[in-house]
Amino acid sequence: MSADFVSYPHGIATIDTYYIKKDMAAAHLLVENGAALFVDVGPTPACPRLLAGLDSAGLTPEDVRYIVVTHIHLDHAGGAAALMKHCSRATLLVHPRGASHMIDPGRLIDASVAIYGQELFAELYGEIDTIDENRVQSVSDGWVLDFAGRPLHFFDTPGHARHHCCIWDPKSRGVFCGDTFGLAYPHLQTDPQRPFLIPVTAPAAFEPDALISSINRMLELEPETLYLTHFGPIPAHPESIRRLIELIDLHGRLVDQELDIAAVSAQLMDTFFDAYCNSGTPRLSREQFQKFLAVDVKINAQGIAARRARLQKQKR
Repeated sequence: MSADFVSYPHGIATIDTYYIKKDMAAAHLLVENGAALFVDVGPTPACPRLLAGLDSAGLTPEDVRYIVVTHIHLDHAGGAAALMKHCSRATLLVHPRGASHMIDPGRLIDASVAIYGQELFAELYGEIDTIDENRVQSVSDGWVLDFAGRPLHFFDTPGHARHHCCIWDPKSRGVFCGDTFGLAYPHLQTDPQRPFLIPVTAPAAFEPDALISSINRMLELEPETLYLTHFGPIPAHPESIRRLIELIDLHGRLVDQELDIAAVSAQLMDTFFDAYCNSGTPRLSREQFQKFLAVDVKINAQGIAARRARLQKQKR
């Protein structure tokens, strides 16, 4: 069995999608009564790894009944079309705001190419095809999927993106939460029981108040485990989540400050490193920490700048 396929209780496994590099983004595989379901699938180049993960679980593509994307950002959903081609019996489940973009990803591709450039986009995401609209189902807030006798509850959870949903799994008492609870890269963890979480504030639609409300709504379910795309299952430790909300609140306050992206990035990096040191005995030096998180911090700063621009435009 591959080291990139890790099994957990309740029929859940993670498959490393190797988005950018190892331990950055995971797909989750659920198995119930011989049926399979994916939550988030990474970009198109991850598809062979997902198929290998099915094989490690003793399953075939024909056993996959559903492919769920928590939202349509390409590190989560870019490989859905490629995987759907292999999984002929699967239905794609997606937030209503994201369904049209999965059926026809043209605008999604154009926006991403504008950010990354054609060469880097091709390297990270590969080719992204259309999906037959008859195989795509929008999932509204409160909808419950009967997955081979296992109920999965869908919640509309804006804040990171307006097309974001979380999935509550009573059997594992876990939430498949995409980016709502931020990221918890293994390299940054100092205490496995008290995970170090960092918000993910993408430029498209970061809304701090909505994000905090989404987190609090999921906490009302009293989850024991959070299944993060970045990266894998972590304990839903109250102190960790409290620190995460404080960091989201900081991002919201930075929106009101007239700072450029470089200045915001520097402030975020300092704050993140202090929080990292306070989470346990540091494994990384400040220089190593900064190098490891440079891209994520810049994206967060861009998210803050984009929100500021949207708010200023609304005032005109």
